[in-house]
Amino acid sequence: MKIDMHFHIIGNGIDINNVDNDVYMYADDNHHWFTRILYNLVEDDLARMEADLNSDGKISTSEYFDVVYRLVTSAEEIDGVVLLALDAVYSPRTGKINKQKTDLWVSNKFLSRKVRELNDHLQNESDAGKRKKRFFFGASINPNRKDWESELEYVITQTDAVLIKIIPSTQHIYLMDDRHRNFYNALSSYNMPLLCHVGPEYSFPEGMRKKHLDNFKYLEKPLEHDVTVIAAHCSTPVFPMIDPNLIGEFYSFMKKANSDGKVRLWADTSALSLSTRLSFIQQIVETFPSKWLVNGSDFPIPIDGWPHLPLVTHDITPEEYIAICKTKNPLDRDVRIKRAHGFADSILRNAERVLRLPRN
Repeated sequence: MKIDMHFHIIGNGIDINNVDNDVYMYADDNHHWFTRILYNLVEDDLARMEADLNSDGKISTSEYFDVVYRLVTSAEEIDGVVLLALDAVYSPRTGKINKQKTDLWVSNKFLSRKVRELNDHLQNESDAGKRKKRFFFGASINPNRKDWESELEYVITQTDAVLIKIIPSTQHIYLMDDRHRNFYNALSSYNMPLLCHVGPEYSFPEGMRKKHLDNFKYLEKPLEHDVTVIAAHCSTPVFPMIDPNLIGEFYSFMKKANSDGKVRLWADTSALSLSTRLSFIQQIVETFPSKWLVNGSDFPIPIDGWPHLPLVTHDITPEEYIAICKTKNPLDRDVRIKRAHGFADSILRNAERVLRLPRN
């Protein structure tokens, strides 16, 4: 199965006490000037996809899920997607929620239910091709929360979660904190992979304020506890001349982690189609072996085809460029951009080797 295993969920709920029924997304009390610009760009991109079904100038949570369903069922390059939850921010000291610093909260209870509904919808489709598609649930648990054990028990026993997703900076998680050892041991015992953001994070205000927490070297701690880890974005820079290029250092770190032949540390290709990462793509393709990579889009981060100019960006041909620009579905566009740059198609299926896929 060809899987996009890095697909975000957003919405427009503003009641943090209603997170089990809606996506909570409210950053007005914590915004950074850059995130204001980014959120407007994302909203404009979704509007171009005709996400605003009732034309009220806003994209509701339900309208966003309509877009998600439409993109996945119409995709030619992707058979399934992992929809990602995102836990709230909790104080590392007290374990209590920090509502002001929580800008996006996609609860496990809400998203696991939505994933079941989406899959039920697929099975009622008359089109056999659509019935073969699949939505997967990516849970999120902040190990700072006091009740992380009960939350993990819920995820393991009541859902079909295929991974646990965290963003250290955004969620104020210090991966090297020895207090998280029981959390890591639990993930290992359940064979639950950890998808962890590493490298620059510009999508959340806290991502920029706590950027020191997104250091790939901190993955050493979960790896020590035999957790299978997926490093998001290959730990690549976002902006040339601003972010340090640590691709070579991260490769050395991966090589050491995977030195005995077993892949303990994977890297995903999410957001590598971003125009600001153009100058890094050739190095990424030439550095990381395909057997260590899994595919991800990072939707709804915009996936633009036009900057990937032929004969300029890693030998893309005019024919490939035209095909990319004509591709309307952003999930297909993302795959075709990466293929044209030289990423092997095998990364589309590698997710089956790392995700905790449900037996059915």
